[in-house]
Order: sequence, then structure tokens, then C-alpha cells
Amino acid sequence: MQFHIRKTPITPLIISIPHAGSYYPKEFLKYKSIDIKKLKIMEDFKTDTFIDKINLNLADIFIAECSRAVVDLNRSRQSLDDSMFNSKIKTTPHEEVLLIKSGLGVIPSKCYTEEIFKSKLPNFYISKMLEKYYDPFHKKLSKRINYLKSKFGVVYLIDIHSTPTLSNNNKNFPDVIIGDNFGKSSEENFKNDLINHFKNLDLRLSINSPYSGGYITRKYGKKDKNVNVIQIEISKNYYMNENNFELKENLINVKNVFKSIVEKLNVKTSIAAE
Repeated sequence: MQFHIRKTPITPLIISIPHAGSYYPKEFLKYKSIDIKKLKIMEDFKTDTFIDKINLNLADIFIAECSRAVVDLNRSRQSLDDSMFNSKIKTTPHEEVLLIKSGLGVIPSKCYTEEIFKSKLPNFYISKMLEKYYDPFHKKLSKRINYLKSKFGVVYLIDIHSTPTLSNNNKNFPDVIIGDNFGKSSEENFKNDLINHFKNLDLRLSINSPYSGGYITRKYGKKDKNVNVIQIEISKNYYMNENNFELKENLINVKNVFKSIVEKLNVKTSIAAE
């Protein structure tokens, strides 16, 4: 994990980038059957660079190091597929049944249509991967949310992702998708501020479609408790070539907009904290 935790925070702002990781631990390599190069398409390629220009005094940063093909931090810890493991596992009910069926649980089984593993996995693999790569991220994030809320009375979390173009006609696919769990995860003012920043770049915007926010947004975003979480998806086609992974000049626009968002939110959140 890559964490930037401020010693004396002056704003209640957190940025999380849970799918930026490109590390594949030896435990995973032992069981995988798929070519590692193919898994690159599952990563939110270079999303960690989106915040290269922000003022680090204004936000805490949580960036995943491990690939989401190994452990997906934007899933419930209970989002496990029984059929992947040697013996039955105990889980509790959750909302991610369709994701599991698609092979996209907390420990993914598929990269699109291709199986990731060569055989069923030993059950100890689950606990090892989750304890090493999942738990530290969420324990630290939850603790930080609680601390900032106690200090400022309010928290703002921006959860950054990138998405492949899901349409054959790239012109119709949004450049930016902003998700607030259909109004449940954030106050309107926070969402509208983010929308306005992207409107200034004349980008194609969509709200809650096709993504309304993943596990991080749903788990932590509770506007009635003053914890505001917004998921932002940037279309991969906007900042990179999806076929050869070459970055486009538009990446600088993405860096600039996040720099601006953080600077503007400093003014807003300081007022909210008083």
C-alpha cells in the first residue's frame, strides 16, 4: 500500500485509488494460469498519476499497490466465490452476487472471459491474501475517516478509478462518470462542485451511469452521518490508448482537474469545519 497520512490535517479530505496497483505477489503467481500481461487490462492503469500535481498538505492519500486481479479493495470482504476454493467457506449475505458470478469478487476468478487460476485454491490462500492486502487498506481508511470526522465534524472522500470504454462507439461513452450511490453517499454540494470542475474542461459527463459507486462508496459514504464519498471514473479512452497503453496528452487535463478540485475543496471544507 501507498499511504500519505498527514500529521496535522487542515482539511477533512481523503483520496483513495484502490485499483491502481500492478504488483503480483509470489503466492498469486504460484496458482495463476493466465499470462500476467493479460491482467494489465484489469488495472486502472496509471490512475495513481492523476494526483501528481495536488498539494499533499490538503489530502490524505490511499493507493493500492497490489493488483485488483489479486485482491479487489473495492469489494466486500465477504464477496467470495465458493467454487474457487478446495472446501466450502463461510460468508455472510452481501450485495455483490452478480459480481461474483461474473468472476469479479474480492478475489477475482476471471479476467473478462479467461480463467485466472489453473485449479481450485487452498482455503488458506483466502485468509493470507485478505489479511496481507485487503485488511490494512480498509482498517487504515476506516480509522482515518473516524479521526477526520472527530476533528472536523465532516469528511470528504474522492474514490478515483478508470474504466474501459464499454461502447463500440467511443463518441457516446462518457469521459467522466460521477457516482454518489444515487444520492445516498454524499451531500449535493460536494457532488455539484466536482461536476463543475469537469464541466470546465467540456468533458462528457454521466451521473451514476453506468456506475453509481462501488463498495468503498457504499460502505463509507453516509451523508446523514457527514461522511461524503464520491466515486469518479475517468474513461481510459480519454487519457490513454486502450490497445497499446500509450498515454495521451489528455492526461495533463486529468492531473490539472484533480489539482484544482483539491485546492477548491480546501476552501469549502475549511468553512464546513468551523
